[in-house]
Amino acid sequence: MAGLVKNEFLTMRKVIFLYGAVLVVYYLMGMFLSARMSGVQVFAVFFAGMLVISSFSYEEKSGWNVYVNVLPVSRAQIVMSKYVFSLVCTVAAGAFGTLIQCAMNVAKQIPAFQEVWVAWIAVMVASLFLAVVLPVLFKAGAEKSRVILMMIFLIPFAAAIIIEKMGIKIDLSMERLVELLPFFGLGTVVFLLISCVISIEIYKRKEF
Repeated sequence: MAGLVKNEFLTMRKVIFLYGAVLVVYYLMGMFLSARMSGVQVFAVFFAGMLVISSFSYEEKSGWNVYVNVLPVSRAQIVMSKYVFSLVCTVAAGAFGTLIQCAMNVAKQIPAFQEVWVAWIAVMVASLFLAVVLPVLFKAGAEKSRVILMMIFLIPFAAAIIIEKMGIKIDLSMERLVELLPFFGLGTVVFLLISCVISIEIYKRKEF
């Protein structure tokens, strides 16, 4: 499976470089134009997580899906390589955002780790989105599932609007949110494992 993951990064290296350049621009804008980096960090993590969609699209166009299934690798390994690739990209964006935040905090002479939790909440939420998106991509492919993915991305925004219209208030302080991070992280891992099992079953039944 290590070879499959390596292939993901080698195949997508030009796209990764492009994404990285865009993120550097956004981080520079956040450093010089804004006092808070939380919004930039959230964008960076989700942006990095979406690399896997480009990976699916590229493989469909190049015919890699047919070729990889005659190689001495299992379909479970093919599926897991996608999960590993997307999670590495997401975590890398979170780690980079954390370093930037710490550097800015030190420069401002405030505690180095203040607000670094924002990036890791973004990593967890992005991982939950990936857990929903990846089975859809394995089932329908990148091109056919564009409308479905758009609907998935709209769900949290629609939910936020409905909650606001209904007057529901969620009383959750930042301190309490930080305390709940370990449980949120554990739930994210469980959800990803379930998603991976579903994707493996979908891919095993797929014909090429």
